[in-house]
Amino acid sequence: MSLAYPSSPSGRLIHFLDLVLAIWIAAWIVLGLQVRHEVRGLTELSDTVEAAGNALNQAGRQLDTLKGLPFVGNRIRDVGQQLAVAAQSAVESGRSSRTHILSLGQLLGVAVAAAPTLPLLALYLPLRASRIREVRAVRRAMQRPSGERVFDEFLARRAAERLPYGVLLAVSPDPWEDLKMGRYGPLADAELRRLRIRRRKARGAEAGSR
Repeated sequence: MSLAYPSSPSGRLIHFLDLVLAIWIAAWIVLGLQVRHEVRGLTELSDTVEAAGNALNQAGRQLDTLKGLPFVGNRIRDVGQQLAVAAQSAVESGRSSRTHILSLGQLLGVAVAAAPTLPLLALYLPLRASRIREVRAVRRAMQRPSGERVFDEFLARRAAERLPYGVLLAVSPDPWEDLKMGRYGPLADAELRRLRIRRRKARGAEAGSR
């Protein structure tokens, strides 16, 4: 038989780990989104700098209208030009800082969400894949028309090796004697319950129940 996969944790434990992992990932995603939102709030400073630049530019234009005044016209023109340069610099600085803040917020949000979850996924996904392969292999074996006794022996021995001692004794007071005498049914059913797999009804039993 091609059931050479290592025994995975019980179906109940796997489902519990799935739930814990889903909550863990969701919590870090929410935190990442919150960090992104908070960082993006810094764009208000950029907007303030840009607004101040526009105000300076407007003031420079107003002063530029006075450059024709005698005696002080040249000085007003120089001040207006300086204001225009400062205003342009402030506007460009505000726009540039806004772009950088938005990019930083995006990167920090992704980093906060991904850093704690990716290593955990790298550890958990191989275990989950092993569990899927094991369950599929057992289900394929259950669909075979022959070799049911050999399959039950395989499941029974797995149960004797993997089930907790208390659970094992609840199934059979002497599981090793059952294995020796070929009484595989209860132990095999216990292993299927551990995997959360339902045994197919025999064809004869199905026909008798119609």
